[in-house]
Amino acid sequence: MPEPISSIAVFGLMVGGSTILTNLNRQNQSVSESGEYLYVQASHFKKYSTQPVSLDTNRYDAIADIEELLEEVSQDGWDGDSAPAVSEQTIANVKAFLSALPDDISDPEFAPEPKDGAISLEWYGGYRKIASVSIHDSQRVAFSALQGTDITNGAYRFNDDHIPAPLLSTIREIIA
Repeated sequence: MPEPISSIAVFGLMVGGSTILTNLNRQNQSVSESGEYLYVQASHFKKYSTQPVSLDTNRYDAIADIEELLEEVSQDGWDGDSAPAVSEQTIANVKAFLSALPDDISDPEFAPEPKDGAISLEWYGGYRKIASVSIHDSQRVAFSALQGTDITNGAYRFNDDHIPAPLLSTIREIIA
């Protein structure tokens, strides 16, 4: 049965590991395949260990759904006809939009748009209450909403962390 590792040993590994990772900024001086392999693995670890991590799983299911959708629409002709593939940038923009949504707005439903490779995010609030945001690979999002007999539409600039107030206000009215 393995013996538990002491906290002193863990601290030593952390200090030693951070020293190794700090020295990765230098050029690889490996002379063996094993050394080259370790250098590459440590480089990958350093890259991923320095990226920010969020423990907020509020939009986890929606992001998982959009990643699953990407698998279905990542090739030209995914609709059996001539639909363009949905780009990785479009998916990244959708994820950023989802992450920027306030907590009081529910996750939308997703639909790929076969005409232009965009993803449509839709909220339904009942009879004749629909909000739709179309996200492309640019910083621009197209928006339309139906509230009874009133139709609202427009285009907004989205910059990864700020959804325009008129857009949020309309979505909130739809789902209220």
